[in-house]
Amino acid sequence: MDGLQPPLISSVGRIDTMSDKKALEFNEPRKATPNDKDDILVVIGSHKEAKWDRPIAKRYFDDFFKYPELFNTDKVYVVEEGDRIVGVIGYSLDKYETKNYWLGWFYVHSDYCKKGYGKHLFYFLRKELKKLKVEKLFVDTSSDEFYKTALLWYIKFGFKLEGIIKKYYGQNEDQLILSIDL
Repeated sequence: MDGLQPPLISSVGRIDTMSDKKALEFNEPRKATPNDKDDILVVIGSHKEAKWDRPIAKRYFDDFFKYPELFNTDKVYVVEEGDRIVGVIGYSLDKYETKNYWLGWFYVHSDYCKKGYGKHLFYFLRKELKKLKVEKLFVDTSSDEFYKTALLWYIKFGFKLEGIIKKYYGQNEDQLILSIDL
């Protein structure tokens, strides 16, 4: 992980890394429940520039909570500050072809960005995937300017570009596929 020491996450959600000036305290992420759906959509919708993500997320989470048997290899976690959901992260298994795991729905509410919640969620998810003996995690994102912050975040945390699908999302918008060895 380019320049970052592996984190230590205790049961109360403390993150310590050599690059942090101080340890931050967070609530431990928990599995999302059907009652969380609207709050998850608020988190995603807090990023006004990503207005097209919210309808896609709504369809996904409608199905995820309505048909759990179809999504038994997908996991979604939320993190709260107080009683407010401020972040969401998940993964899914490509069970039909490759058995690869994909990072999905990774958002921190816009009011809580740059406070360590993204790092906390990602390290939590890494720990969960390592328990499953997952060796590699994939993520896709867009080349659109709005997603530049996410792309730089992924690179900072060790993801490497695997491929580009030109014009996947439209005439001037490519799909970028990245991965990280766990």
